[in-house]
Amino acid sequence: MQKYLLIMLLPLLLFATQNDDKRKILWVDGSANFARLNSEKNIEKILDRAADVGFDLIILDLKLISGEVLYPSNYAPQILEWKGTKRNKDLNYPKVFIREAHKRNLEIQASINVFSEGWKNKKRGIIYTKRPEWQTKLYTSEGIIPTTEYEKGYSAFVNPIRPEIQEYEIKIIKEIISKYDFDGIVLDRARYDNIKSDFSNYSKKKFEQFIDTSLKNWPEDIFTWEKANKEWHINPGKYYKEWIYWRAKNIHDFFTRVRDTVKKYTPEINFATYVGAWYPSYYKLGVNWAHPEYIPQYEWALDNYHKTGYADVLDYLMTGCYFYNVTIEEIQSINRKSKANQEAGIEEVIKTYHTVEGSAKMSMKVTKGKLPVYGSLYVQQYKDKDNPEQFIKAVKMVLNNTDGIMVFDICHLEDFDWWKYLEKVFVQ
Repeated sequence: MQKYLLIMLLPLLLFATQNDDKRKILWVDGSANFARLNSEKNIEKILDRAADVGFDLIILDLKLISGEVLYPSNYAPQILEWKGTKRNKDLNYPKVFIREAHKRNLEIQASINVFSEGWKNKKRGIIYTKRPEWQTKLYTSEGIIPTTEYEKGYSAFVNPIRPEIQEYEIKIIKEIISKYDFDGIVLDRARYDNIKSDFSNYSKKKFEQFIDTSLKNWPEDIFTWEKANKEWHINPGKYYKEWIYWRAKNIHDFFTRVRDTVKKYTPEINFATYVGAWYPSYYKLGVNWAHPEYIPQYEWALDNYHKTGYADVLDYLMTGCYFYNVTIEEIQSINRKSKANQEAGIEEVIKTYHTVEGSAKMSMKVTKGKLPVYGSLYVQQYKDKDNPEQFIKAVKMVLNNTDGIMVFDICHLEDFDWWKYLEKVFVQ
C-alpha cells in the first residue's frame, strides 16, 4: 500500500521539486493599478500577498502606453490623475515599491512602454500634445495615414528609427536606473506597431539607403492590399522580405544600444524584454526575439534573417503564451471538428503554437537554451470563461515547459481573488 501511494505521489513530488527552482514573476500594470496602489499601506499589503504566494520578482510598470510616467521626470510627462483618481502627492511610488519589495526578499525591476507615446481613446500623451510629428505612418487599405487617425488599437506608436525618438527613450531609461535602485530594466512595446508601420517618407529614404535602390513604386514595392472573403490581406511586393529584415534589424540595433547603455551605467542590472510568444507571425511587429543561432524557415524570411535575432543581448526573456487552449491536444480536436469548414475557406486551422503548450515549446526552441525564458499568462483569458481549472492547468504547463512564469496582471489576481489558484501550484 505504501509503495502504491509513493508511485501515485511521485509525479506531484517531482513537479514540486522542479517548481521550486522556477522563477515566478508578477507584473504590476501602471494604469490598471493606479487607484489600487495609491498608498504605502496598499503597496505593502499587495507585496505581502505576492511574497506569501511564492513570487520572487516584481515587474513595476513605470512608463505607460500613453508615454506618461509614474515618477517626476525631467523628460516625460508625469501622470497625476487617472479615471478620477489623483496621485497621492506624498507617495514616492517607485521608491516605496523598491523598499518594500526588498524587505520581503523580492527582486523588483522597472518596465517601460518604449515606442508607445499615446493612448488613442483617451488622446493622452506627447504624440497628441508636443510631438505629433513623431507618430508612425500606417499603410492601410485606404492609404497611408498617421496612427492617430487610425481607429483600431489603443497604443499610438512613434517611429522607432528616428534618432531623436531613440535618444528620448534612452534618456528615460537612464533616468530611471540613476534615480532608483531597481534590479533590472524591462522593455515593453519596443517594436513597430504592426505590419502597416512605418511608411513615412523618413522610413522610405532610410530603407532605400539600406537596399541601395530608389523605389519606383511606393509603397507597392513592399506589399499591396487585396480583399478576399470580405477580408483585407497582404500581397508581398518586390522588396517585402528585405523590408521585414530591415525592420527587425532596426529593432535589434536599438536593443543592442540600450543594453550597452544600461550595462555601462550599472553592469549588474538585468536587461530584459516582454514579447508575444507567437514567433512565426511576430515578425509583423518588426521583431526577431530568437537567438541568432536559430535559423527560421519561413516564406517571409531572408536567408540571413537570423542575424536580426536579439536574444543574445538579453539577460532573460518573457514570452506571452496568451492562449485559452492549454494543450496541443485540445486544438487538435477542435481542428478535426472544423475540417469541413476549413476546406470551404470559412475557418483557419488553429496553429499548434496558438496554445500555451505550443507557444511555450516554441519559445524554448527559438532561443536555443541560451538564456532563461519565462512563459507568461494573461489571467483575464481564463476569467472570461470562468475557468480557474484551465488557469491552473496553464500555470503548470508553463512551469513544466519553460524556465519560469510571469503572471499578468496583479489587478486580476486582486479583482477576481485568484491568488488562491496560484497557491495551489506555487505552494506545494
